[in-house]
Amino acid sequence: MIDENGREVGGYGLLSRYRGELMGIAMLYVMLFHAYELNDTFLPFKAFRSMGFAGVDIFLVLSGMGICCSLARREQESYGRYLGRRLRRLLPAFWLVVGIYSVALAAAGRVTPDVIFWNLSTLSYWLNVPEGFNWYISAILVFYLAAPFYFKLFRRCAHKEWLTLFIYLISYLLYRVTWGAGLLYLPDFLLRIPDFAMGFLVGSYVMEGKKLNARHLAVWVTSAVLALAVVAGWLVQPVIFPLILAVVVGVMPVCLLLGRVLHWYPGRWVPAFLRMVGGSSLEIYLLNVVITREFDLLAPWLDHDPRHIGFYLIAYTFNIALGVLLHRVLERLMRRFAS
Repeated sequence: MIDENGREVGGYGLLSRYRGELMGIAMLYVMLFHAYELNDTFLPFKAFRSMGFAGVDIFLVLSGMGICCSLARREQESYGRYLGRRLRRLLPAFWLVVGIYSVALAAAGRVTPDVIFWNLSTLSYWLNVPEGFNWYISAILVFYLAAPFYFKLFRRCAHKEWLTLFIYLISYLLYRVTWGAGLLYLPDFLLRIPDFAMGFLVGSYVMEGKKLNARHLAVWVTSAVLALAVVAGWLVQPVIFPLILAVVVGVMPVCLLLGRVLHWYPGRWVPAFLRMVGGSSLEIYLLNVVITREFDLLAPWLDHDPRHIGFYLIAYTFNIALGVLLHRVLERLMRRFAS
């Protein structure tokens, strides 16, 4: 497959080339999942929406891939400089949105003042603090902190595929242990550890220019079949076969398929929109969590449709627009601060 510049593009290279668009798709899918009050009666769409948490898995795979490639390009960079770059992207938006929201909740008497600290410290998820903001930022921060150490192990490992498979097994064992111990809030993080590891593996494939050959295709087809098998197991034993596990097992075939669809797509407006959403996904996500939590407050102002279609069309349009604006403002401020 040759691109417009005469370079060969295909397979894993598509994930790198369309990383921004794929992140945009992942963000929109998460937003659809967060539309909890949408009274959709069309069963296939309802089932599709209920799987929207898979957007997080796509995003984590792409994040792992990006960090792996970044660490390979900056092998001499200190841990402090690496972490500084990651935190500058993550924390200003997080502190601004979550800080204002948490203070507003405390002022309204809906949370105790200490929740402000727990939210801003990102510890609310790990300590299972009532009314904590959200789990994802706490989780991604841990992935960022651990990434350079895992990269050193990953780079030295001669059998990277086996190391990645080992991460899947460890992740599942940790899930079963913590579930048995009653820590029922941890699977959101523990079962997503393989996503990040898979991102590193795919990142190495991208850097090495590996082809999506018949053997690799057979592996991804097998993983898709295993994902369906996990879904079947979930219907019988949801604790032994959690639905998140099916997504984690099958996320790579989905990413590769989406990359191929984006490469085939002839238009420009949709990819441009997806890139815009993907580039501002952090800010859009943070605002979306607020909108999701405040449905009862916002819905009477935005629509009176019992299906709430109007609410989500208005709220999500505003959500995306404000997220993109916030990202650009913060990006400009950070550049000015750095200079």
